Amino acid sequence: MKLLFKKYQKTKACIFAISLAFYSPLMFAEHDSHDSHDSHDSHDSHDEEHEEHEEHEEHEEHEEHEEADNIELTKAQIKQAGIETMQLQPSLISKKITALSVVKLNQYRTIKVSPTITTRVETRHVYLGDEVKKNDLLVTLHTIESTDISANVLATADMAVSSAELAASIAEAKGELTAATVTWERIRSLGKDAVSGKRYAEARISKQQAEARLKAYGESQSRVSQLFESGSKPVQKHYELRAEQDGMIIKDDFVIGQMVSPEDVLFEISDMDHLWVEAKLKPTDVKLIKKGMQVVVDAEGRKLQGHVINIGRVLDHKTRTLPVRIELEMAGVILYPGQFVKTLINRDTKKTTITVPAESLLRSADGDWIIFVEIESGRFASKEIEIVADLGEQVTIKGLEAGEIFVSKGAFTLQSELTKGGFEIHNH
Repeated sequence: MKLLFKKYQKTKACIFAISLAFYSPLMFAEHDSHDSHDSHDSHDSHDEEHEEHEEHEEHEEHEEHEEADNIELTKAQIKQAGIETMQLQPSLISKKITALSVVKLNQYRTIKVSPTITTRVETRHVYLGDEVKKNDLLVTLHTIESTDISANVLATADMAVSSAELAASIAEAKGELTAATVTWERIRSLGKDAVSGKRYAEARISKQQAEARLKAYGESQSRVSQLFESGSKPVQKHYELRAEQDGMIIKDDFVIGQMVSPEDVLFEISDMDHLWVEAKLKPTDVKLIKKGMQVVVDAEGRKLQGHVINIGRVLDHKTRTLPVRIELEMAGVILYPGQFVKTLINRDTKKTTITVPAESLLRSADGDWIIFVEIESGRFASKEIEIVADLGEQVTIKGLEAGEIFVSKGAFTLQSELTKGGFEIHNH
């Protein structure tokens, strides 16, 4: 009996061991699968929560960014800041041709002043940079004086030689006439048959030329003698040079006491209120330009008005451009010949475009052009735009639609307050 019980116990233990060996991998696999499934579900749930969190943060950031780019003001604050708005309307404008140009003297209103004879500068009455009127006295000149037969005296007598030279020339002419007469008489006595026709003619012509030369010297001597006998002077002692037009003295390269001649320029006078601007343009652009067209000249931010007066027809061999001459209306404005400026010439063709005042545009922190728009009453937001063309005081833009309300004045104040994050109103 005991032996049978021991065999039963041993058999039961074996069956349990076998069962354990068989079922254990399945139990572990099921456990692993359950754990993996739980882990995967947990991970998916975490990802969804993370995505929802990121979307929420992004939405909040977007809302915060929108709020950061907006500013809301009361009527009192708008008035205090000097903010003005306009409704954007399309306008019909002329397309402009732009070019870098140079300021030049107006050659039609510039003169050079020179003496009419050789003389000496005695007194100057105006200086470089002075404004003069027509007939204003510029300089007093003194003539060259001489006690003998000077170059001036002989010039008056149509004979530019001294008295000594004149006497020597007369003596020489007499000698030539005597020799020519002797030769002519000898050849004439021989007759045409004894000498060649050419030799005969030359002797006769030489005698006639010698006679004419002596006669001319004799007449000149007689005229010079008459001048001295009558006490006549060749030219006046003093004379004055006066301005022939209004303008500014832009050149006066001489000194007191300097001897000057008609080739010397004592003064240069130019009308500096009607300067020229010369633009170099491509032939394709010149075809669109006509005389009389209005021009805006930008001289270091100052806008000047002008009009086309001349259009060149000869190409510059280096730049392959044509010169277009513009006359400026610039009373009271100082420009300098040689100064570079920017020109904007209106073309004949016009088109509809969106334009805003140049003062309404600002630069954002990242360097882009922006404009402030009123999104609702008293609430403003910055909007990025693109500049299409600079028309001077107006600018053609892209990025706004017709009918939108934008800030035309006071935009800088808005940007400053937006940057500071607030707007303080001061009651006085």
